Amino acid sequence: MDVDLCAGGESTRKKAELPGAADGTLDVVPVEMYDSARAKIAANLRWLFAKAYGIDHIPEDLRDPFYTDQYDQEHIKPPVIRLLLSCELYCRVCALILKTEQAASLQSHMSVIQALSRKGIYVMESDDTPVTDGDLACIPIKMSAHISMIDALMMAYTVEMISIEKVVASVKRFSTFSASKELPFDLEDAMVFWINK
Repeated sequence: MDVDLCAGGESTRKKAELPGAADGTLDVVPVEMYDSARAKIAANLRWLFAKAYGIDHIPEDLRDPFYTDQYDQEHIKPPVIRLLLSCELYCRVCALILKTEQAASLQSHMSVIQALSRKGIYVMESDDTPVTDGDLACIPIKMSAHISMIDALMMAYTVEMISIEKVVASVKRFSTFSASKELPFDLEDAMVFWINK
């Protein structure tokens, strides 16, 4: 499914009491009505905003990236669309993650794609076609390309924050393991190793 401006179908939600929630309630969506595409968009955008602005400083109008129109259809808010098309957030987040001297040169979607590729992270659609500058700047917005860009930024963040060596050193502090049989071979395996130990 290529998600354009529409983020999902019906949004029938129920409120459930949850201790510790900000207002004491939590939206619970029945499984048969769960919209995974909407959830992916919401999670990716919230991560992007948290990295760009800081978790406690996300502008009020961006905290919920969706609005519901008069036909009860949910869409991504126009200010969010403008931010994604402008590449401002991508440049800011990429500069924070990669901490490179070339941070000032990050001024376009293409410069972010190139900075990520220099780190071995490629912005690819789900069908393995590369995301282009045109995909990220086209109107109406091609949300699948933006999700791929945010996913690549998330991967860059993971690579910068986590290494196999750091995970093994952490596990050594509180657990024993057989180095000849259990050492992780990539980041995903390292995370599973950490969780299991």
